[in-house]
Amino acid sequence: MIIVFILDLPSILSGTKIGFIDPLEQCFSEGRLDRRTGYRWRLNRDREIMNNIPDQFLPYKGIFDSTEEVFSEGRYNGTLFRFPLRTIPSELSQTLYSDHKVEILFESIITDAHLLLLFLRHLESIELYVREESEPEPRKIFEVKISDDSLQFVREKRREFYNAVKPGQHMPVPVSVTYPMTIETANFSEDLMGGSAERHSFLLTSYCCGGEVSSQFERLLTDEELSYLPSVGVAMAMPSGIGLPTPDIQGHVFCVLPLPVQKKSITGLPVHVNGFFSLSQNRRHIKTPNADQEDQGKLNDKSLIWNICLLEEAVPKAYASMIMAAINDRTFHVQPETVYR
Repeated sequence: MIIVFILDLPSILSGTKIGFIDPLEQCFSEGRLDRRTGYRWRLNRDREIMNNIPDQFLPYKGIFDSTEEVFSEGRYNGTLFRFPLRTIPSELSQTLYSDHKVEILFESIITDAHLLLLFLRHLESIELYVREESEPEPRKIFEVKISDDSLQFVREKRREFYNAVKPGQHMPVPVSVTYPMTIETANFSEDLMGGSAERHSFLLTSYCCGGEVSSQFERLLTDEELSYLPSVGVAMAMPSGIGLPTPDIQGHVFCVLPLPVQKKSITGLPVHVNGFFSLSQNRRHIKTPNADQEDQGKLNDKSLIWNICLLEEAVPKAYASMIMAAINDRTFHVQPETVYR
């Protein structure tokens, strides 16, 4: 089998497999009755075929621990995605990408990177690398991570929360955990002599509804069509060091990851709010009722009702739990001035 053009296709290396995605059905469908949108090789079982087309796998070798040994031993410890940049229009999209656009993308990630890890379940660090044509190895330009001094406690609290949550059930009691988290960012750009580092500290509450809720919320909690988790989170800013002031923040909205950042706070709250909200099709906005639907009696979209229930019944309880923990749990060392903000 001879395959060309593969290097122009998105591809994935994960565990014992490597696959190429062909959304236009051009590379793997010729001469076949059925159309194929991709092809997958097993690193061990398909070694003979892969040896006949070694050039197709070269982009994966020599980066992020993906070595020749990975292919010979048949296992990669992780998942590696490769997305070629579109340089000419295609049937999928007319949007083209250049080095400049990628730089802009990196800049946007760096600007709000301290928010990315707040409400995630497992992820603890993100790094950005670049490799110029003249460079043999990728060069790290940026890193954001949960600080070493708070990492273990964050791990324990995340585990405690998700072990107690029972998806698809109306739990008899709500689940709530509150914990501090400090996030560190480091910029290694050549434009910055010696780089730059920042610390951002927060007090977070993760809350999952249970026990007494409204009748319409109770029906939605076990609705198989929605299958949403009635979980929300709230995060307040805290001083990032002794003697430092409490930073002012523009309260942002998250659906696990932050929705596109606005110049003005979406909520008007001095805290960040996370929830398993139902989002618009482009995943940029929370679904909200229009003027004609404001009367809940006229709502027939379950995803809209779900968002209203989260905002009216879940977020306030999480907010109150966070404030009470900030006041009463002395181990968090939250100063009164921070709570008043």
